[in-house]
Amino acid sequence: MSDEVGFIGLGRMGAPMARNVAAAGFRLVLRDESDEAARRVAADTDGRIAAAPSDFAGCGVVVTMLPTSAVVAKALLEWEGGLPQHLPDGAVVVDMSSSVPHDTVALGARLAEHGVALVDAPVSGGVPGAVAGTLSIMMGADDPAAAERAQPVVDAMSARTYRTGGLGTGHAVKALNNFIAASTFVACGEALIAAERFGLDKATLVDVLNTSTGRSFVSSEVLGEHVVDGKFASGFSLPLMTKDVGIALDLLRETGTAAGAGERVHAALAEALEHLGDVDHTRAVEYWASLGR
Repeated sequence: MSDEVGFIGLGRMGAPMARNVAAAGFRLVLRDESDEAARRVAADTDGRIAAAPSDFAGCGVVVTMLPTSAVVAKALLEWEGGLPQHLPDGAVVVDMSSSVPHDTVALGARLAEHGVALVDAPVSGGVPGAVAGTLSIMMGADDPAAAERAQPVVDAMSARTYRTGGLGTGHAVKALNNFIAASTFVACGEALIAAERFGLDKATLVDVLNTSTGRSFVSSEVLGEHVVDGKFASGFSLPLMTKDVGIALDLLRETGTAAGAGERVHAALAEALEHLGDVDHTRAVEYWASLGR
């Protein structure tokens, strides 16, 4: 496999992930809608910024870390006629975004027309995990050999990889994981509001949760610092959380699964998003606290 890796999407997650790939010895070809973001990562990694799709011609692996399936498809297929035809034989695209599973399968078919394999490998662990290189990866692939070719690059960003099955299954697992996390967040937010209105100390409630059966990633890593202490800087936006729960809700419905919890959680997040816009997801608790008084 070539030691040159393409990396498209250099935001809060993508930038530290790309830096870890470079630290593992790979040479980077970089692209982002923000020229400044690309310049920062290029300066940190000695990577080169792509001016055209042909600049990726030496990349055996191309990573995408972008907001939605539509943005991934646009970046790969619509930029100056498309990227796939410029990639070498046996190249693999690794979509690490939180994409829609059905869109991933469709994109895989489009890339296969050019002899390029697609692997979906979304991540969990947030910005801290991206910086530390300890992300959990959920990898789906129809071609096991393609997954093996991508694995050394993925390993540079992660502590563990779970092979989830065929193409699209990684994105399905990621959506379901984020649905569970979001459900916990909504429940914790409502509990904090009720505690405060009853005259309880919110920090004490969080301490109790973290030594009791209510303990979760949300209670231990999010509530205290970002909600109770008012930092509101978890690194995961409200639009992205709402989007991911929407993907999971569609999956529940498509599989004929009872979706009462999914509908309730998505509605709560969507209502907060309508009123707050593009903010850290933890600020949704402020909106919910303004209701029902």
